[in-house]
Amino acid sequence: MADASWLAAAMVSVAESGSTREPRIQKGSNSPTTIPLTRTTYRNLLQRGLAPDEASNLTAFLCGIPVGDQHWKIGEVNRLLFLRALQDTGRFGSEDGAISVR
Repeated sequence: MADASWLAAAMVSVAESGSTREPRIQKGSNSPTTIPLTRTTYRNLLQRGLAPDEASNLTAFLCGIPVGDQHWKIGEVNRLLFLRALQDTGRFGSEDGAISVR
């Protein structure tokens, strides 16, 4: 319970700190959702005293990336969001990057 209240307080703190958000339109949706700007969010969390691994995991969580036992780095979060954006816009498909065997 204490962890949940701490997480809620951290999310409110970041949201109220003036960090901006960028619009993201999900495939098949007419309404844009927002995801936080990762580097800004990460820096704000570091400034508030979180360790780098805590800040990157919380940033991943705020971007809708499952955390679980995975420990994210901010670069990995950005790469995953980039690939998601490519897939959402139709520029990256399930066959892209596959190795063809002749």
